[in-house]
Amino acid sequence: MIIDCHTHIGKFNGKEWTPEELIASMDEAGIDFSFLFANLHSGGGISTARMIEIAKQFPRLKVVGNITYATLDDDQITKITQYVENKDIIAIKFYLGYELFYPFDEKLFPVYEMCIANNLPVIFHTGILEGSFKGLMRYSHPLNIDELANRFPDLKIVIAHMGNPWLMDCAAVVARHKNVYVDCSGYFKEFSPIEWEEEKMFCEQLKQFRIFVGDFKKMLFGTDWPIYSQKEYLKAVESVKMTKEERDLVFYKNAQNIFNIDS
Repeated sequence: MIIDCHTHIGKFNGKEWTPEELIASMDEAGIDFSFLFANLHSGGGISTARMIEIAKQFPRLKVVGNITYATLDDDQITKITQYVENKDIIAIKFYLGYELFYPFDEKLFPVYEMCIANNLPVIFHTGILEGSFKGLMRYSHPLNIDELANRFPDLKIVIAHMGNPWLMDCAAVVARHKNVYVDCSGYFKEFSPIEWEEEKMFCEQLKQFRIFVGDFKKMLFGTDWPIYSQKEYLKAVESVKMTKEERDLVFYKNAQNIFNIDS
């Protein structure tokens, strides 16, 4: 089984990407399930409610809701809590950098406490921002997760994109906290075929990551489709040297466990 833990639909690079295209991409790559991220932040994107409606038509897509920091209020927390209790979503995504806030902002503490009570993971955008978006990368540095994990050690956290280009800083946070994981999406040049030089660098940097952390047992497979081809991204990750146990954890077992998905 293969689970892609990081995909989107909607408008990217001047094109509207549909769930039908995502399913076709999954079929081409041999991917069984994908996590579909709501991305209603900074006044654009697709809401959690709309993503839930879409996923009902496509059972192979699991919804990751999102919190919009700029408009966060009791009403938004009530709605996201209802989605959690109804099992409409499997996690909550926060867009650090695209929105200007730190993950340890006390305004977010009620959301984290609700997630802990419901055994729900949170996912944070980290690392570089898409060139077409305004934002500040000081908010999306992976070291910011260290402070949050210290404050909420029982909160399950996924650092998206390995904090790229700060992979070793990300590795330090993952190694230090038992409930902090990482997805390997969003590494390569956007909307371009993955070149062999990039793949070689990817394998080398993940080798260094593994040496620091000790293994790949807290990593999840993700692509960031449609920014990258799922088929090409899968090939790149499969070229990384892993044990059989690590491979199973990366490609599906971690996702099943962290996101409470029945096998």
